[in-house]
Amino acid sequence: MKNNPLISIIIPTLNSEKTLEQCLKSIKNQSYQNYEIIIVDGGSEDKTIGIAEKFNAKVINANIKNMSKQTNIGISNSDGLYIYRVDSDVILNPKILEKSIEKCENEGYDGVCINWIPDESISFWAKVRKIEKESYVKHLNYVGAIKYDKNVAGATFLRRDVIDSVGGFEENVPTFGEDFALFNKLAKSKFHFAVIDVYELHIGEPKTLMEVVRKNFRYGRAAKTFLKDQGTKKGAKQYSPAGRIHLTDAFKNAFKNDKRLFLGLAIYIFALYASASIGFIYSVIRRSQN
Repeated sequence: MKNNPLISIIIPTLNSEKTLEQCLKSIKNQSYQNYEIIIVDGGSEDKTIGIAEKFNAKVINANIKNMSKQTNIGISNSDGLYIYRVDSDVILNPKILEKSIEKCENEGYDGVCINWIPDESISFWAKVRKIEKESYVKHLNYVGAIKYDKNVAGATFLRRDVIDSVGGFEENVPTFGEDFALFNKLAKSKFHFAVIDVYELHIGEPKTLMEVVRKNFRYGRAAKTFLKDQGTKKGAKQYSPAGRIHLTDAFKNAFKNDKRLFLGLAIYIFALYASASIGFIYSVIRRSQN
């Protein structure tokens, strides 16, 4: 790699004090050091801004609770040749920036799909989600990004000109599927994406089953916007159990390792899709009444 291009790391935040410091520490510890951090805050009422400033991040007080708009604001205020959109509740593997840059600069890829793995120390349900996610990542690495990701995965590390060519993140999809919406546009343009073998560690894991239900109920309420924007057939394929072929392996691994995890996975998948479906139906009924 002849040059060390600047990476702009964009982090949308909203009351993120519980996880943001760990996230920023993991960025500070990257093996590749030519980056800038841009925090675009949606109106936090906790210590989020103070934590960001402690790490010398550029802070933009957007006061907009829309992750896609926040990300686009960050991109428009950044200087990097590459854009890496990061959630505030993940810890980055120290090699993520280095490996992503190598894929793009040395191998000619337009972007990188960076997967996350649940922090299983958080709760039993995090352990369950880790089994499901590991099976997904195994399939993704085996099949390859473009072939499999057209239905499932999103790309978060991209060349700036690639993002600019499709108009940035889809602002009509604010909180549910915004990464998929962007990737769907990119896939149509025949860009090429790589998958790397290092991950983000998701520390914002649910501690109880009720947290899983509440979160996916909210996602279900937002899904109507995603399906309308992306097309019902495409959106349903990306989020339905039928579109997630890795689940068979997940159940096999859970059964082999721990019968409690097998039962937990069954309960989790049911709770996930049941609560999301109820949320979706609720949103349809509410809109029909307005």
